[in-house]
Amino acid sequence: MEHEYREMLLLTGLEEITENELQRFRFLVMDEFKISRSQLGETTNRTELADLLIQSAGPASAVTKTIHLFRKLNYMHAAKCLQEQKKKVESRSMTNRKKKGTQQVEKRSQAENCSGASAPSRGESSKTNSAPEVCPQAKPQKQQIVAEQEASREGLQKDPLAVLVLKTTNPFKCETEEDIFHATVATATAFFFVKVLYAPFKDKFTPRRTINISNYLWHSNFLEVTSSSIVVDADADHKVCVPDNIRQKAGRTPTIKMLKTQPCGTIANGTFKVQKVKQKNDRVVYGIQDKTGEMDVLVLGNREKIKCEKGDKLRLVFFEVSEDGEKTQLKSGPYSFFKVIKTTKPQAEQKEKCTLKSTHLNNTSLEDSNTTS
Repeated sequence: MEHEYREMLLLTGLEEITENELQRFRFLVMDEFKISRSQLGETTNRTELADLLIQSAGPASAVTKTIHLFRKLNYMHAAKCLQEQKKKVESRSMTNRKKKGTQQVEKRSQAENCSGASAPSRGESSKTNSAPEVCPQAKPQKQQIVAEQEASREGLQKDPLAVLVLKTTNPFKCETEEDIFHATVATATAFFFVKVLYAPFKDKFTPRRTINISNYLWHSNFLEVTSSSIVVDADADHKVCVPDNIRQKAGRTPTIKMLKTQPCGTIANGTFKVQKVKQKNDRVVYGIQDKTGEMDVLVLGNREKIKCEKGDKLRLVFFEVSEDGEKTQLKSGPYSFFKVIKTTKPQAEQKEKCTLKSTHLNNTSLEDSNTTS
């Protein structure tokens, strides 16, 4: 676990805040971690700062204190991401401990059953007292209802959830060097974005296909599917029928005006028109606009240089609403995907060019004809 705490402190914590946010964080670190100004002054980058925090408080405590400082500084998105990652690690650790304990109890129980002559009667008694079985036809419906009712509860969901796949991206290599892809799925009442951290599941996530997902993580505004999840085709009798209004809502790009009202951490997918591009060493800021307003898109990391000009469009997948001072922006994360869509020339402009070219050719032919005469 120590290795996981160290990794999340840097990758999910310190790497998720901007340079200006980092400077304010460093200012409060001295009191929270009892670090002297001279010690802090020797740290020149985020990795060295993470090492210093761990040396001062220990891996687990360093993560907890960092979450506290992020909240104090109103870095709510970064605090939430770090808290979620911490919960995952602690949940896995607790699950492993429970499994070990259960295995020990089972071993002791087996030993007692083998040695005792009354073991068969105990077995018969347990069968008598066991809960009545649910008929196979009713089980999937019950599980589906339970899964949807627990939508607001974050964490591991073991019961299968039947969904219709609406669309997916092609697998791509994210910042953590994993091959992943994103999908949009829907039930009869809502749609969900899905982060799939296991590329081989791409064969199951085919548009217009109904699938059952279990052992997945349910976050506040998206589902997370990992290699431990189970994805299978749904039975023919349990296909999901998604109303047209849900399909349309799932495929619609949110307006900038609406995005500015969303809490930090909200996932946003969509295609936006670019009005400016500002490139720095480790980040690019794209100004986007629509009929309702303007907003910045912050793309972090040393991305490949992609030519993007005013008037082009950006297709954003799994970007998050965040704040930069008083401004609301969209910010990339380690699992984000974006693509530049080059804008074609308007038909009127192309027609005008063709007319000019045709006129030029006609004039040239006329001049050649006069010269010949």
